Amino acid sequence: MRIAMFLALCSLALSAQTISVAQLNLWDDAPDKTLAQLWGAAAQNPKSATARVNVSYAFLSQNRLQQAEWAARESLQLDPANARAQLILGWTLAREYRYTAEALDCLHRAASVYPVAHLGAADVLAHQGSLTHARTELQAYVASGAKDYLRAAENWLKLLN
Repeated sequence: MRIAMFLALCSLALSAQTISVAQLNLWDDAPDKTLAQLWGAAAQNPKSATARVNVSYAFLSQNRLQQAEWAARESLQLDPANARAQLILGWTLAREYRYTAEALDCLHRAASVYPVAHLGAADVLAHQGSLTHARTELQAYVASGAKDYLRAAENWLKLLN
């Protein structure tokens, strides 16, 4: 009972559901392009993983999760090492409440480039019941120097200790 209540508190504290997609900071300069423009760019460059990941991010921003997942998977077929695509796929899977090994793997692969991926990984791990590993991910986020969710991550760490 205590663990179930604790997991509920953790998932409310900070999760892929509560972190703004805009905070993922996937563009150096956030484009003002519409989804149609991004989709057009992807159609013109069918072998461009970057174009596909931009479409995926736009879908994720609109909470069109199945389409975001599909576009991220296409991007990863073109470039398996693309950290942005890894982040979007892992994040999308968590937003779909699919706290799977695949989601965790994607988030781990993205974390060296996008520290916010540690928070997504902590969310997945907490839902899997692996609180020690969730704590490790939160500590990695804090150690990264990222500031967007620092206070929330520190508060979540206090709950886990």
